[in-house]
Amino acid sequence: MYASMNKQDLQIVLWDINKEHVDSLPVDFVIRRVLSYGGLFLIVKTMHAYGIDTVKRVFEAMKPTSISERKYFYLKNFLLA
Repeated sequence: MYASMNKQDLQIVLWDINKEHVDSLPVDFVIRRVLSYGGLFLIVKTMHAYGIDTVKRVFEAMKPTSISERKYFYLKNFLLA
C-alpha cells in the first residue's frame, strides 16, 4: 500500500478506479492524478509517501495543460522548486 496514504485519501482523485484495484496502480499514475486533481494537503501527503524527487520527476514529465495554470505555477515555483 502507499505509505501514510489510505485508500480514502486516494479515492478523491481515483474516483473512477475500483477500490480493490488501487493497490495495483502504477505509482506514476497515482502521482499524476494527485497533482492534477488533488488539493494541497493530498499533494503534500504524496510527497511524504513517495518522496519529493519522485513527485518532482512525475510533475516535470506532465504536460502543463493537465494541471490548472495557478496550481502549475505554485507547484513549479514554490512547492517543488
